[in-house]
Amino acid sequence: MKNINLGSAENPIILKNKHQDIESEKYYARYKNGEMYIHRPLLQTHTINNHELDNDDPEGGLFAFHKLRNDQDCFTKNVISNPHLQPLEVKTLLALYEFFQDHWSYEMVYICSTNEINLDNFGDDEGFWIAEGNTESLVEVNNVPLYQLLGKALNTDISNEKLNKILIRLDSFHYISVTPVTFENSKIGISQKHNKNQRAYLKVIQLNELMDSKSLENTWLIKS
Repeated sequence: MKNINLGSAENPIILKNKHQDIESEKYYARYKNGEMYIHRPLLQTHTINNHELDNDDPEGGLFAFHKLRNDQDCFTKNVISNPHLQPLEVKTLLALYEFFQDHWSYEMVYICSTNEINLDNFGDDEGFWIAEGNTESLVEVNNVPLYQLLGKALNTDISNEKLNKILIRLDSFHYISVTPVTFENSKIGISQKHNKNQRAYLKVIQLNELMDSKSLENTWLIKS
């Protein structure tokens, strides 16, 4: 019998679009399988006008990372120079960056729930599978809830509910990409009708590599 657990080889989790930075990638992402390009509203709202003209949205356009100055290891500078982040959001980003550095990875599956989670119900004997485009790969699963990891790292109490709200904002700024581990985001479920309000106990969190190689220091709008 096939193993169709969420995150199994037969049913990997389909990752949300990373930032497509050239027009052909944006076009492909917008129109493949009827999908719409996923842009980041807070990134667009709080940066100066370096956007490329978008024929589907002539008033706004799409944020263009490739127009930014190249840099190295600039993730921290891109965080602390953003005046639109709250202090706990800054701390969360810097802690996540350290977590990823410690694991030599830009992505990991985290428990984002206070419920007792049986990880045996996810993935398969090989591990946890994700899919991006035509590429499928294994990703590490951290067995400690993320709110507990961050609470210890930051020496503060942070509720799971508060953390999930922070992750939504950090995704909208596109420091990270967050993909809930739900049936609707799985290979089998993505083309089926389903309950849009599915609860995600696990989330795939990816660091946006462009935030570590492109400088946004002089791109943020001044906070009024």
